Amino acid sequence: ICRLTGKTGLFNTDHSQWFPRDRTELFHQAVAWRDAQTVKERKNLFNKYGVRWTSFWLLDYWDPTRQLVINSMHCILEGLVQYQCRQVLRLDASKRQVNSDGIKYAFDWQWSPYEAELAPVHIEMNSKHIPQVAKVQDTLCWAIEGDRSSSLDQMWTCLEGQVLSALQFVAWSLELPLSLENIDLGITSLYVERGKRNSKKKNCDTIRFPAGKVAPQKKHFIALLLDWRLKQPHDSSDFIAKTGDEQTLNWIQRVIRDTIRPAWVDSVPKNFGEKSAGSVKAAEWRTLSSLHLPIALVIRWGDADGSAPPEDDSEAGYLLKVLDHTMALFQAT
Repeated sequence: ICRLTGKTGLFNTDHSQWFPRDRTELFHQAVAWRDAQTVKERKNLFNKYGVRWTSFWLLDYWDPTRQLVINSMHCILEGLVQYQCRQVLRLDASKRQVNSDGIKYAFDWQWSPYEAELAPVHIEMNSKHIPQVAKVQDTLCWAIEGDRSSSLDQMWTCLEGQVLSALQFVAWSLELPLSLENIDLGITSLYVERGKRNSKKKNCDTIRFPAGKVAPQKKHFIALLLDWRLKQPHDSSDFIAKTGDEQTLNWIQRVIRDTIRPAWVDSVPKNFGEKSAGSVKAAEWRTLSSLHLPIALVIRWGDADGSAPPEDDSEAGYLLKVLDHTMALFQAT
């Protein structure tokens, strides 16, 4: 409907940038998808424009920017409500907080899984190396500051253990330029330091970072990825949110168990937030957002011994703002 596409525009809430797309342009893109000769060509077109052919285009008056109806089940309940609860409030016990080595994660990212049909022609990956893409993506989310964090040197070593094609694919999926320009000084210094450390030559002082050149080797792609990493959150303070602690989730589960509901109201998993609860359906999100979560969160974040929490920068004030924001969404459902 609007011109914002791809992951770069996924969380853009600046209304001034929400320009509607052009109907004629959409029509030509849909026709191009319809007339594509291969599955790969169709996938590439859809990834680029987000448009497929539909028989509605046979109607002269069809204009999806004005006539498309938002599906409340997928958009609101399984979309916005689910995202608010799991990604924003972190009410999900299965959400990772540390890796197998005890290193904390600093952020989540909407990573693109590897698909041979979508990958650029110049990135050829053996099927046995495909799991390494996820390892690269996982490594880039590690915390690099604070308690139980990884150093950039550790992260470099881990990335160095993955194949070049995996590094290339992740860099491509992040739309990183292949030119080694404007790389952070800390990364270029680490590049030189590691080069000297691993060099078998007696004279290591000639090792320099190839600034301005195109990345051809594994170490060059690692430098590009770590430079991107430095632009993301460094520590886990924001990632492990105050809203998603174990006590809050236990309280919500207690409210679900103890609340007496009319027979016509859909039930929800009593172990909500745990992996064993399975996939929460749209009807269950409706019940959660209209019944159980308002009761649980208002009592937990909106009550300070019978009074409203202070509207300041304290933790209680922060949780009150989160509650107001969450309830505004629940009211809209």
